[in-house]
Amino acid sequence: MSGAVLALTPHGRKLALLIGSRTGFAVYLPAKLVMPGDSVRPFDSLRDCLEEAFARERQLVLVMAAGIAVRLLAPLLVGKQRDPAVVVLDEGGRHVISLLSGHFGGGNRLARQLASAIGAVPVITTATDTAGLTAVDVLAETFQLLPEPFVRIKEYNCAQLRGETVAVFADGWPPSLEREEGLCFRQRDDYLSLRQQFAWRAVITDLACWPGAEGDLHLRPASLYVGLGCRRGIAAAEVLAAINTVFLKSNLAPASLAALATIEARRDEPGLKQAAKLLGKPLITFSVREIQALEVPYRHSPFVYQNMGVGGVCEPAAILAAGGRLLVEKQKLNGVTVAAARAASPWWDLAQARKGS
Repeated sequence: MSGAVLALTPHGRKLALLIGSRTGFAVYLPAKLVMPGDSVRPFDSLRDCLEEAFARERQLVLVMAAGIAVRLLAPLLVGKQRDPAVVVLDEGGRHVISLLSGHFGGGNRLARQLASAIGAVPVITTATDTAGLTAVDVLAETFQLLPEPFVRIKEYNCAQLRGETVAVFADGWPPSLEREEGLCFRQRDDYLSLRQQFAWRAVITDLACWPGAEGDLHLRPASLYVGLGCRRGIAAAEVLAAINTVFLKSNLAPASLAALATIEARRDEPGLKQAAKLLGKPLITFSVREIQALEVPYRHSPFVYQNMGVGGVCEPAAILAAGGRLLVEKQKLNGVTVAAARAASPWWDLAQARKGS
C-alpha cells in the first residue's frame, strides 16, 4: 500500500506513527508535534496539507474527528472516479471509518486492512456491503478494471439492492474468484445465448463494442500497449490523433490502454513524452539490442533500419511492452507509425499495470 496519514494531536501522533510503521504510508504532523528522530513530514496548515495530499495520494488516513474531515474535504471533492480513498480514525484507534470512495477507490478495503493491522473495528456504511452483496464496482476495484460508462454504476448497485443479479461475462475467470453475492459469472462466448436472461450485464473486455452489447456496463482491463515510431519534432496532438484513429478503426477501447512504447532513441522526443503525460500513461522504451533479440516476426523497413539500426520500431515496441501478441500491424498516420499489442497475461493478472498508471 502507499498513501498518507495525517494527525493533529499528541495522541493522534502516536497512532499516526503506528499506522505509518505498519503500512509504509507517509506521516504528516503539525510542525509543533514533530520530535527529534521522527520520520515525518511537518505542516503548518492542515487545510493546505490535506489539499496537497488529496491531489497527490490515492489513499488517505485521517486521525481526527469525522466532522473536521468532512468540512475540509467537501471543497476538494471531484467524483467517485477520481477522489482518493479516505478513512477516518478516532485517536484511540477503536474505529476505522470508510468515509470516501469506499468501492471503486478502495476505501472499504483500506478500512478493513487498517482495522486488522491495529486491532480496530472497521465501520463500513455502503449499502451493498451492509447487505452482504459484492457491488460491481468492488469487483472493478479488486481487479483494477475501469467501468464504462461510470455513471451507470449507481444503477447497477441499486439493481443489486432490489435483489436482481448482475451477470459478468469474461474470457475466463481466476481460480481464486469464488461465488459473490449479487453477481454471477459467465463465459463471454455464452453472451449472445444468455444475454436475454439478465437485465443487468457487465462485460470484461478491451474491445470497444460488438453486436448486442449496447447499454451494458463495460469493465476495461489495462491490456493494450501501443508501439510508436515518429519523425523528429512530432507534435503531441498528432500522436494522440494517430492513436485515436487506430483505436477507432480497430474497435479497441481507449480505457484499456496500459502504456505507450517506443525505441530508446525516441525516449526524449517531446511529442511522445507529452502525449504519454496527457494520457496519464507511462512511456516505455526499448534498446536496439532488445528489439534485435525479439524472435517474434514483425514487418521490416530498410529505411527504418538505415536510421535506427533495427527493422522496425512500433511493432516490436508494442510486442515487447505487452509481452503478448500483435493486434494491429503498423499504421502510418501523418508522421507517426502506430501498432498495438495485447498483454499475454489474463485480465485478472493486470491489476498492477492499472495501479501503476
